[in-house]
Amino acid sequence: MAKGLDVGTMNLLSARQEGDETVFVQQRNSFVEIDYSDMADQMLSRSDVLHIRKDDQVYIVGDDALNFANIFNEETRRPMQAGILSSDEKSAIPMIKLITEQVVGDPQYPSERLFFSVPADPIDDDTSTLYHQKTVESLLSDMGYDPEPINEGMAVIYSELADKEFTGLGISFGAGMTNVCLSYYAVPVMKFSIARGGDWIDEKAAQATGTPVDKVTSVKEEDFALDFETDVGGIEGALSIYYDNLLDYVIENIINEVDEEDIEEGLDVPVVVTGGTSTPDGFEELFAERLAEADLPFSIQGVDRAENPLYSVAQGALVAARSEEERDGTATAAAASAEDADEAEAEAEAENDD
Repeated sequence: MAKGLDVGTMNLLSARQEGDETVFVQQRNSFVEIDYSDMADQMLSRSDVLHIRKDDQVYIVGDDALNFANIFNEETRRPMQAGILSSDEKSAIPMIKLITEQVVGDPQYPSERLFFSVPADPIDDDTSTLYHQKTVESLLSDMGYDPEPINEGMAVIYSELADKEFTGLGISFGAGMTNVCLSYYAVPVMKFSIARGGDWIDEKAAQATGTPVDKVTSVKEEDFALDFETDVGGIEGALSIYYDNLLDYVIENIINEVDEEDIEEGLDVPVVVTGGTSTPDGFEELFAERLAEADLPFSIQGVDRAENPLYSVAQGALVAARSEEERDGTATAAAASAEDADEAEAEAEAENDD
């Protein structure tokens, strides 16, 4: 009954349970603006392209935005930047609202529980995540949900480390930020974010090669691999360099943030990585290599990448939401109430037919 939502800079993903299956819905968290014309509006509608019209402009939203940006040689715009709602984008809130509605749909019953991911405040930037959290929470409440924020790194722990009693280091390599959480038995001991992620890699690689950012993003998402066999000077070579730099930066901040007094002596920590930035082949091997070289106050049991890195945070948010709902007993009561309402509606329709 409950739902989980990953509010990511690059993608929005929801998760819900249907029987034994977890169902995910995904949309790219971006849009592109084109001039309105009757012909364009008709073609977009016939093609089922997600879009809205405002005055003389049409906003193409979600997965189709990148395709249209490449066709018209335009840059996509983002409702979010660096992990939170963009203060520079005037259309941020209406765009994130539209995409969220498409991803989570209507609640199945009043005040359905929905846990949504929020990043920790970054330790290398003075950005606050509070406004972002409260705005998303308000949007979801207006849709009829009972929303609850969950730390993005902790969502990774819930999703991927159940077999380790929710103990380990979970790291979400997102587009806007990288979120890190160290947990002991589902209790977060350390959680922080850094203001670098996939977007930082793309922007630096674009600057280095003189290539549009969206083109770099497309190359990274298609068949890029961290094998360090590409020629220096190309897009893939630049991507490899900045990936390597990001991993060193993450490890440096983990060492700085760990309080040795909170670390159990001889602790052997499993590490799991998720997020779209972690998807290139070779990522976990490179990260494991860099961790092995680092002077950490605990040993590393191994580095694994989530089976579905893009879905992991949404899955963890769903686990937390279902656990909360089961504890409160709200799911059963709500389902019974909804079933009664459906029966009453069916009886009323039957009487009207008679």
